[in-house]
Amino acid sequence: MTRIDIMANERLLDDRHHLHEFQELWADGPVAFVFLRQFGSAFAVRQAQELNDYYDEITAVGAKVAFIGLGTSIQGFTFRKRADTRFLVLTTQDQTLYRTMGLWRYRAGTIGPWNLREWVRLMRAGVYPYQRTGDPYQLGGAFVATAGGQEVAWDFRAHKASDIAPGREIADALVQAAVRRPAGATV
Repeated sequence: MTRIDIMANERLLDDRHHLHEFQELWADGPVAFVFLRQFGSAFAVRQAQELNDYYDEITAVGAKVAFIGLGTSIQGFTFRKRADTRFLVLTTQDQTLYRTMGLWRYRAGTIGPWNLREWVRLMRAGVYPYQRTGDPYQLGGAFVATAGGQEVAWDFRAHKASDIAPGREIADALVQAAVRRPAGATV
């Protein structure tokens, strides 16, 4: 059993109070699960803004992106508005999924000086942190699951707060997963 298999029946609320099962998300195509360190993080907002640039490319191949964050549906809705994203925003109240996917919770990785330069760069670009949600020491990551949830085609795990999965790499992984033949398919 893989980590993706474990996630298949997980049900999370979106930012509009609708329940979604993970297996419904990958039923028709690949999906990127982007775990945010917290909804109020400037790095999380930048992550969503980067992926917004690839929205048309991602949806054209039948792929999806789901942002997952620790917090309430209202906090997820606020994140969606601040990031101006059209992708799905899911919320969870605990860190079970984060632990299942092997994502770090690391105090030094969130408050260490190596994040300062990136944080200042974001502030200069007009991306500011706002209301803290969830666990301030939780780090994020991203996983691209193939159609049917058969495998993880690409993954990224943060080791410090300023680590965010590059939007271009996520989009490329989704496109590649969409054009690949599913395992066991015949010609």
